Amino acid sequence: MKPEQLAVIVFGVASSAFALVVLSGSATYTFLAMNLFEMCVGMYFPSMGTMKGMIVPEDKRAAIYNLFRIPLNFIVLFSLLTNLTPRVSFTLCGTMMVVATLLQMKLKSRRVSA
Repeated sequence: MKPEQLAVIVFGVASSAFALVVLSGSATYTFLAMNLFEMCVGMYFPSMGTMKGMIVPEDKRAAIYNLFRIPLNFIVLFSLLTNLTPRVSFTLCGTMMVVATLLQMKLKSRRVSA
C-alpha cells in the first residue's frame, strides 16, 4: 500500500476516534478511542516521513518544514489562551482531522494522476 493511501485511512480512523471521544459518555469508550488514536499516531510518522521524503525537495526541506511550524504554533497558542472545555477541544481536533483527511485525499489523487 502506498503511503498516500495509508495516510487517508489513518486520518479517517483518527477522525472517527475523536468523534467517539466527543460523543461517548462512557470512560471505557473514551479510553478505547484514545488508544485507537495513539495507534494512528504511531502509523502517521512513518507514512508521513516517507511522503515528505518523496515530495519535498532536499535542498528546500528545512525552510519548508519551518514554514509548516508557523500554523501549528498558532493552533497551540489558541488552545492555550482560550478556556476550552475538553469536549470543545476534542471537537476542534476532530474537525481538523477531517480537514486533514480531505486534503490527504486530494494529495493522493494528484500523486496518482502525476
